[in-house]
Amino acid sequence: MGISQRTMARELGISQPRLWRIEQDDSDEVSITRLSEMASLLGLEPSLTLHPIGDPIRDKGQQAVGKRFDALLSPAWSMTTEALLPLPGDLRSWDRLLRLRGVPDRHLVGVDLESRIRDIQDLVRRTRLRERDGGVDEILIVLSDSATNRRLADQLREALGPRYATSNRALRTALRLGQPLPGSGVVLL
Repeated sequence: MGISQRTMARELGISQPRLWRIEQDDSDEVSITRLSEMASLLGLEPSLTLHPIGDPIRDKGQQAVGKRFDALLSPAWSMTTEALLPLPGDLRSWDRLLRLRGVPDRHLVGVDLESRIRDIQDLVRRTRLRERDGGVDEILIVLSDSATNRRLADQLREALGPRYATSNRALRTALRLGQPLPGSGVVLL
């Protein structure tokens, strides 16, 4: 690009040998900020993009909630894990997609597993989008049974509205007995 290493090192406030190590990819301490500064001196603008390559790593708490949920289910339920929402190109998925076997209406239940409530407003927004795009009859938000989640579960139900007022007990009973859910709701496990 017509700029000497000496000039570039001086502009960056580093030594010429250090700049050489960076250029040779021989330095473990190169930050995105430093690369951006180098690009700017060369009249370039860096660009970084992220692309999905598979399912994200799930936290152990969420995996534990999933195991407890799976153990609760009657064999009458058919289950698919990480089921994509039915929109072409949409990479969102249900943690579990349940179908009640032998029910003519198919009775699909989308399940969102959460180890803990971090942000009620965000969870409500995500749930509203899943209601719109998820292609299911009912939605379950399954939470780890912790003191914090027990305290926040009623606030979550209230924020989600009357459709999610079905009791924890009624939902767990329907899941355990292999019966159609009486509505959407929040389950603590």
